[in-house]
Amino acid sequence: MYNVDISPAANAVLEDYALRCLTDNGEECALRLMDSFDEKLSYLETTPMIGCARLRYIPAKYRVLNFWPHLWLVFQVKEWDKCVKIEYIIDDRQNYGDFLK
Repeated sequence: MYNVDISPAANAVLEDYALRCLTDNGEECALRLMDSFDEKLSYLETTPMIGCARLRYIPAKYRVLNFWPHLWLVFQVKEWDKCVKIEYIIDDRQNYGDFLK
């Protein structure tokens, strides 16, 4: 079992999107977003290598995992610590290339 650590930056992006879902589409949408996020966290706890590196501009040290339409977790697996560190949440509709360099 791996520990999943979420950076403050990733957490802030998640909170922003949850608030947008709540404001634009209602509580049910925001709850579905959070449920999807929690589901992916549970996957990462047991099988951290499920992510891929298929997004453009993602450095090789990261893996990515889609958890909501257009939203991706960007993370590193630290085998020696049995830890998955989620460093970013990115929206694939935005220019995230310079952000990750």
